[in-house]
Amino acid sequence: MNGPSEELRAEVERRIDSLERELAEADQRLPDISEWVREIEEDVVRLLARVLAECRLDVESDGPQASGGEALGRDGALDRYAAVQAWAALASYVVARVYAPRSPWHHGLATAAKAAVAVLGSITTVLAGPLGPVAAALGAQSFTVGTQFPSAPLTVSLTFAG
Repeated sequence: MNGPSEELRAEVERRIDSLERELAEADQRLPDISEWVREIEEDVVRLLARVLAECRLDVESDGPQASGGEALGRDGALDRYAAVQAWAALASYVVARVYAPRSPWHHGLATAAKAAVAVLGSITTVLAGPLGPVAAALGAQSFTVGTQFPSAPLTVSLTFAG
């Protein structure tokens, strides 16, 4: 598991920037942009779905280690934890740019976020899979992958005994 590729990160950045420009232009021209906001929402959901698909492929690339079938060493566990954090950060970046309270995007997007939240839920499920072996290899008591939409879209944590 390696985390998101530089190509995917660049694509996400380009697509978000493009959507942001389109929204700024439409907001200036149209008095009621609710239909256009729904189209933007669909674009954002497609982008998150792309992140989800690539994340799944990355997790599956680890084969038996992805599901805990093979033990991880400390270095492998730390590498995998970094990859999980990188995937969470990429999905969080998309959500923060579009939905976070200080986002420059039109406020109507915040009310139409159900589909995006559903995709985030799928991403948390995918990322939880490799965290079990990571927690075991590092001696963590537990692990979590959660969402707090939109302020902290995806959070990943390990809990250790005090």
